Amino acid sequence: MCWRSLTLSLLLCLSVPSHALDSCEEMIEQGNRQLETMRRHASDIEQSLKQLNEALQAAEKRNELQTQVIERLQDELHAQRIADPEEHERQRTKFFRVLWQRLPPSALYDILPDRVIVANDPVFIFGKGEIGAEGQERLAPLADALRGLVAEMPEAFPWRLRIEGHSDIRPLRSHPLFASNWELSAARAVSMLRFLVAQGLPEDRLSAVGLADTRLRDQGESFTAHQRNRRVEIHLTYGAAFGN
Repeated sequence: MCWRSLTLSLLLCLSVPSHALDSCEEMIEQGNRQLETMRRHASDIEQSLKQLNEALQAAEKRNELQTQVIERLQDELHAQRIADPEEHERQRTKFFRVLWQRLPPSALYDILPDRVIVANDPVFIFGKGEIGAEGQERLAPLADALRGLVAEMPEAFPWRLRIEGHSDIRPLRSHPLFASNWELSAARAVSMLRFLVAQGLPEDRLSAVGLADTRLRDQGESFTAHQRNRRVEIHLTYGAAFGN
């Protein structure tokens, strides 16, 4: 019985003769019992809601703790992958394999499992450290492929493209621009770096070094050997010093 019905019943009881009061008292008693039942029911609902709220809070706390544990484990796994030489080698092998797949065959470059070798003579101006206009045109497909590949590299990994300039064993004699092959090989490495940056590769992921004739590709002294040794190599390296 609702409050409105109970109120109406009380008003009716007040308007009836005394001989009907017993019936009214019984109705009031019945109403009181119903009110008590409603109060107990409301109290039960309130208690159930309280318990449900406590259970939800406990579940949220468990979820929060579980999320923290998962995030910590993910961070640890990520840190292990970053420092894992085997992971670096897998990425390096994949990088140059995909580069080989994306580039058309060319006598300009050789793509090995750990580096790409670019011949100097078709690219650089003779006796200088600058890439000529024709050389830039020839290098465009390589730059496009490298730009696409580095965009797919994981940013969190300490990867870098290391550009190495190499010369043949013949010393420079009275060169107007460079004192030795060290300066020439370094200039060509930097020139390649600047070209790649101009083509859209991230400058903070590139480094350049000149190695002169310290790492010959061909130990011979023929014209072909000298030609093979004059080159620029692009390596994928890892680590704080980017020397791996």
